[in-house]
Amino acid sequence: MKTIKGKILTVVIAGLLVITAVVSAVAVTTTHEIMHKDADRILSNVTQKEAAYINDALGDISKSAAIMEHYALGEIESIDQLADLTFRSNYLQKTKRMFTEIALNTKGIEGFYLRLNPEFTDGTTGYYNLVEKNNTVKEMQVTDLSKYAEDDERNAGWYYTPIKEGKASWLKPYYFPGYTKQMISYAMPMYVESELLGVIGFDMDFEQLVERINSISVYENGYAVLLGSDGKTRYNNQDKEDSTEPHTKADAELQNGMFLELRAEYKDIQRNIRPMMSNIVLAFLVVLACAIVYTVFMTNRITKPLKLLMAAAQKISAGEELETNRIEVTSKDEIGTLYKVLSDTYEKMQEYTSYINALAYRDSLTGIKNSTAYTEATAKLSQEINCGNPQFGVLVADINNLKQTNDRFGHDIGDELIVHTAKILTDIFKTSSIFRIGGDEFAVILAGKDYDNYRTLLVRLDEACAKDYVTVCENRIPVALARGVSVFDPAIDQVYKDVFAKADHAMYLHKEQSKSVTVS
Repeated sequence: MKTIKGKILTVVIAGLLVITAVVSAVAVTTTHEIMHKDADRILSNVTQKEAAYINDALGDISKSAAIMEHYALGEIESIDQLADLTFRSNYLQKTKRMFTEIALNTKGIEGFYLRLNPEFTDGTTGYYNLVEKNNTVKEMQVTDLSKYAEDDERNAGWYYTPIKEGKASWLKPYYFPGYTKQMISYAMPMYVESELLGVIGFDMDFEQLVERINSISVYENGYAVLLGSDGKTRYNNQDKEDSTEPHTKADAELQNGMFLELRAEYKDIQRNIRPMMSNIVLAFLVVLACAIVYTVFMTNRITKPLKLLMAAAQKISAGEELETNRIEVTSKDEIGTLYKVLSDTYEKMQEYTSYINALAYRDSLTGIKNSTAYTEATAKLSQEINCGNPQFGVLVADINNLKQTNDRFGHDIGDELIVHTAKILTDIFKTSSIFRIGGDEFAVILAGKDYDNYRTLLVRLDEACAKDYVTVCENRIPVALARGVSVFDPAIDQVYKDVFAKADHAMYLHKEQSKSVTVS
């Protein structure tokens, strides 16, 4: 027959075993869940960052095409003018000179073309030039459109596809005859008084885009995939088969309709946390062994601390916040040690979670909120618009001449301009959320006093930028900022993007007015 002491020891030891198993399991499970969630967030952040970089390059080409379209349409008043051979020749020469200037100053362009509507000219009226490595252009023989049907995508899709779609279009990758590089085209139809004038387009080196994506790496064996608009056609890493192991992935749509996808297996992610898991389990085992020995002498003092620790374990398991300062475990024995291990583990988990959140929502260069935080903020505003009538405004700012500064003085000086801009914005807009949403683009969601006094603050912003500069040797590079502001008007704005679009338009108007500002 067991003694009371034996029964107590049996119960206490059994309880210690259960508690240790539960706490260890909760710690391991919770850490796994946190790591998986953090891995998903990190993968998503890397995907969004790389997609933003690629979209910047694609966006530069689409903006250059829009500039060219504006110029080309500005040089002709009527389709009937094309009947004059002298006018037609002069028109082609002027647009070609402008096209060449734009192409040489836009990164990633391999070629450009303008083809006039064969209904008013002939099947070969226009030009196609390739951009050489020595920053010159080479004129190529143009395709005779009269030889190909409109549905011949291989030979004439570059001309008829944007016309059929009625808008500027990114075409599928193709190989230009006699040219070894694979390219993608951005083609745009031009209309004069609803009549088709022709098509202009830029060719981009598709292989450079693939190389950029191939260079992306996550964890030890993770990789990036470029998918077509159908979400299935793979343009890189064809040798990597889809994993059958549990894995996670994140994707982002690119401006040309393709998708960037990052993939990583969970076992690859977990490889970094296994030593920590072993230490946690080992620590609990050591504490358990000590607690069993000490139980012989202190069984009557163990019950209460064990209950407290069990409650703490249940809170961790339920995902509730653990107030460690309210757990009254003051004994300097094994239970006290167990509590310390649990508390330290929880605090480290909290610190790690805070650290990951900081990485996810803060821009590493400026310290202000990043595009991920901006996406969440705008989604919340859109919900508020649906539910009520919020008071807010949007300021969109873009650094002028940043590319010229980077090209002339290096990206370190360009980064200083970005940091100076972020500091000016944070100094002026005290009650608003400030975001860096692109390489040189910022957004401020105006709220509180900033919203009430945004006109005054806008003047202060212009004055602060006018006074600020970055010094390089004897050169003073001004903080030249194009900005636009719009406030939410429930009568015309249905979603947040409507307010942003107005601010973005105002910013581009301001940029046009300040074109005289140059890097000195």
